[in-house]
Amino acid sequence: MLIKKEHAQALLKLLSFEEETATKGMEIPEADENLYFELEVQALVRQSAPLKRELTYLGRELALVLRDLIEKGALKPPEEWTEGWRFLGTEIIAMLEAAGLSGQVGPLAREILQERGLAGEIKDQETGKRYIGLTEAGKRLFEIYQALEPELEISAQLAQEIRKIPAGPARASLLTTDTHTKHLLEGMRLLAYSVPTSDIYAFTALGQAVKKTLSLGGFGEGDVLTGDLLWALADVADGRTVPEATVAILQSLGYIDQNLELLPAGYWALEVLRLWKRDLVPEAWTIAIEDEEVEILQAIEALWQKAQNNPEETPTFANLRAEMIDRKIKQYKALLERYGRKIEEMPEKYQQIAGEFIIAKDLARWYDDNFNLRLSLYSLESFNLIKTGTDHKNREVFELTDFGRQVLTDQEQRVRDISSTAVKAITMTRRSFSAPNVEWVEEAKEAGLLGTGEPTQSGYLYAELAENIRRAPHLTRYEAEILASIPARGIDVEELFKMVGEGKRRRFKWALEKLEARHLISLLPDGNIMETEAGELLDRAVSGVPKNFGHPINPLIFRVLEALAKVGTLFVKEKRIRILPKNIKEAMRLSGLPEEVFDDVLKAARHAGYVGKNTITEAGYLVLQAVEKMNPRTEVKTFYQGA
Repeated sequence: MLIKKEHAQALLKLLSFEEETATKGMEIPEADENLYFELEVQALVRQSAPLKRELTYLGRELALVLRDLIEKGALKPPEEWTEGWRFLGTEIIAMLEAAGLSGQVGPLAREILQERGLAGEIKDQETGKRYIGLTEAGKRLFEIYQALEPELEISAQLAQEIRKIPAGPARASLLTTDTHTKHLLEGMRLLAYSVPTSDIYAFTALGQAVKKTLSLGGFGEGDVLTGDLLWALADVADGRTVPEATVAILQSLGYIDQNLELLPAGYWALEVLRLWKRDLVPEAWTIAIEDEEVEILQAIEALWQKAQNNPEETPTFANLRAEMIDRKIKQYKALLERYGRKIEEMPEKYQQIAGEFIIAKDLARWYDDNFNLRLSLYSLESFNLIKTGTDHKNREVFELTDFGRQVLTDQEQRVRDISSTAVKAITMTRRSFSAPNVEWVEEAKEAGLLGTGEPTQSGYLYAELAENIRRAPHLTRYEAEILASIPARGIDVEELFKMVGEGKRRRFKWALEKLEARHLISLLPDGNIMETEAGELLDRAVSGVPKNFGHPINPLIFRVLEALAKVGTLFVKEKRIRILPKNIKEAMRLSGLPEEVFDDVLKAARHAGYVGKNTITEAGYLVLQAVEKMNPRTEVKTFYQGA
């Protein structure tokens, strides 16, 4: 939804005309046709005659909200708005959604929404504390946005512009097309801008599907992609009778062939129809991998290569630890050769460890003091990059999944962190009004996920991994503390850092990255953090775990719980799963874990309170429920990639 000065004036003018004359259908100047067309595609105005326009029901509702804000003095009249000022736009809609989700307005949005009369100070009736929340006008505008069903009307000329524009995320300065075209693209929800000041643009999920369609077809004259054409194409795909003239148009545009079979552009056009009618509104999924974890993937692969000649070299925990100690010694020797004793010139994350390396007498102890191999293995397994299995001696070993191999191949040339934030800069464009902010885009560029105007092959890889991996739960004690510190209304990042950051910014940042990548929290574009449904469930599940657990939940405990659940019987009212003792052996087999590991993990699960004598407890049941919400529940079509 886009409302600038000229749009607001047109809406208020139509409202006054209809109230004063008790009729609909105001004549408009021919020169204003583009302006009113921008309102038409947003479903705020409709045509009643060639040069007559009237408000739709929701257009009238929006005009009434505008007038009410002006009359109350909460908003200046449009005549006083600066040229180009955006009362509403995708960035404002994103702020309204974020505030509605978290229950309060985040720091990046407060001034902007208050200036528009859409946010104000509110007193919490229970605590008496004051906070900035949405006004009734702010809530109503978001409801109107959600209820609107924009048109899709793409002419040959507009299609040509869409083909030329980079898909983004990219700097808004790369949008060199004319203002009317930009307005149409945003009004039809094909394009979105970033919070807080529209510095970044990106094609939305619908926009990406439209762009892909038009890269493969839609070459012609007049209208080349409209709602009517899409419904006709769906009828053809379903074998229904379609007028010959319409069939000829679909063929000429390259959507179907002479045998009425869908061509590639036609398949993508049906994806446009699906997204346009909102059968699927994708969530923004993400993934987070630290460079240290990539090195472990490399070490696991190297050990499997060695095991081809010597079966004793399989990546057991002991072998992997020895391999990593050797690799880390070589890495820090190379760093010291490069920087000498000028440790302060090294990247910050290496400085303390390098200092300890210089004075270390026991390098194995130095490795264990500075690197947590087990934690990294849990993290990799939680993102479906490795799986714990067994070797020829039934020992615990670690194997790369297909996803892990894809990461390894991508990182051959440059080992680097892949943050949740960097991946989210790409995946959040799948939503209908979201674009990443400048900092997220810069982080994605640094990680090699974004080029000048579109994602790189690496960017597409991690975006697709984020939507296809099967996440498993993992929380360190610190991450569990962060999760427990997030209140129901949400909290802004800096406030949370003051509570749990301990002054270690990198540790705090990466804890948030991992939590978001596991879909346990959402870092909202307005600077707020809130728990997801999965986060709330897992937070409750781990709340009773003894404090001496370094990892209140990990992927192996989940595998044991999942296996036990398969052989047990659910008692819904009790929120427990009963397991007959004779079925434990079958659960062990289903878990895929070595017997010794299964037994140890089962003991840990009992100590943590997830498993009773013959049951999965309520806490364990909550873990299983959380995992269902940590992963996509519907298939997500791949991202747009240029032809």
